[in-house]
Amino acid sequence: MATPSWDDLRFLEALARTGDVGAATRELEVSVATLYRRIAALEASTGARCLTRTAGPTTLTDAGRELAEGGRRMREAFARTVGDVRRRDESLEGTVSLTTVEGMAPLLAPALRALRLEHPALRVDLLLSDRGPSVRRREVDVAISIVQRPPPDCWGTRLFRFDYAVFGTDAVLAHERPSWIVLTDANATTPEAKWERERAKPVAVATANRGAFLAFVREGVGLGLLPRPLAALYPELVEDTSRREGLRALDRVAWVLTHESHRKSPRIAALTQALVAHFRGR
Repeated sequence: MATPSWDDLRFLEALARTGDVGAATRELEVSVATLYRRIAALEASTGARCLTRTAGPTTLTDAGRELAEGGRRMREAFARTVGDVRRRDESLEGTVSLTTVEGMAPLLAPALRALRLEHPALRVDLLLSDRGPSVRRREVDVAISIVQRPPPDCWGTRLFRFDYAVFGTDAVLAHERPSWIVLTDANATTPEAKWERERAKPVAVATANRGAFLAFVREGVGLGLLPRPLAALYPELVEDTSRREGLRALDRVAWVLTHESHRKSPRIAALTQALVAHFRGR
């Protein structure tokens, strides 16, 4: 005996609920022959006769009514579950995940503060990594990435140009031959790392920690190659305009990205809109 199928049961449930073959077929958008064929398949799989076989109106047997009642409960439970999922997805409660490189973190505070004020029940899980989870593989909801253009299957909005300059304190810039703070990490093959190897000499401190790197530059330990948007947050940092050679080649574009299938989620849309509003308004 075959395993009973919900797909067959729904035909019996529709007939029992509407009380009429014509109404059931119109709701299901099938022919009368299909309706009877699917109910016959249900009878074969359950071993129970569901309909009376008389010349008059089609009626359900006791077994048919019992099965139809089970189908009604299943249909209503499914409808409730779908409704709960839709309401949760459309609400601005819960969690949305965001990833970006560690160096971008100080730039995010105003956008996340504005998001918190507008949607206090929305939590952001922030993942900082140069090789973080993938939006394209749907491992994370939103990413701020330094890329030329959004990758396939992703929706993106351009945020700002990510250009570099050399910065230091007034005291450091006053030195005839100032020292440098450089990054030593997994990104040693980037254009920025190549620029540092060729021009950032002598080195006072080499560190893989971007927070320490920024702190040392701000404290006057040495010069540092920094994105202009990041350096602009710290009034103690002054650009060394004499060291602009080769910097235009380091320019990048920052994008906010999400998977195409996620872009209409209210929670994800709220986060991306907050990021765009902040960075476009800077």
